[in-house]
Amino acid sequence: MRATRGRWIGCWTAGVVTLLLAVPACTSPAPAEPLPAQPTSASRAPTAVPNEPNAQILGAYLGYWDAVIAAHRASNPRLPLLAQRARNPELTKVRQTVDRNRVQHISVRGTVSHRAGVQSVSGSAAVVVDCYDVSQWNPVDTRTGAQISSVEEGGTGRHRARYTLTKSAGRWIVSNSAVLGGC
Repeated sequence: MRATRGRWIGCWTAGVVTLLLAVPACTSPAPAEPLPAQPTSASRAPTAVPNEPNAQILGAYLGYWDAVIAAHRASNPRLPLLAQRARNPELTKVRQTVDRNRVQHISVRGTVSHRAGVQSVSGSAAVVVDCYDVSQWNPVDTRTGAQISSVEEGGTGRHRARYTLTKSAGRWIVSNSAVLGGC
């Protein structure tokens, strides 16, 4: 998205957080991959079923989004929850985006919806593919609380992305992401 005031354009870090931003490098679509049919929500992570790795992976992925949303809402790139849910290089991407918005007096408020599924699991690595919708996650001026008018450069507000998670000390953490195009 591009705001109608100010200069802030970037790339949805891993579909993440750079939400309000779309750089030409992020707009070229990748080959299509199948998406799961059931939607999920970042506002509440599903309860992981014991002994079901995919549920644990999806729960960790949605928990990552909860941390991203909280960091944007608070305009706090050092929110401790981020470091619990993401590691570098993803953690740095998210922090840089939140910090850039903070400096420009922008916060992002609202919800992000998901259509995510586990694409693969191999040992301590997993890949989640998501079609997330940020059309209800809107920029706000932190000085006034007023919503900032924005224009979606990429179309619908739905973005397709691939997230890599790694398992460490028994829990899954998002370590990287790549925007694949629209969905």
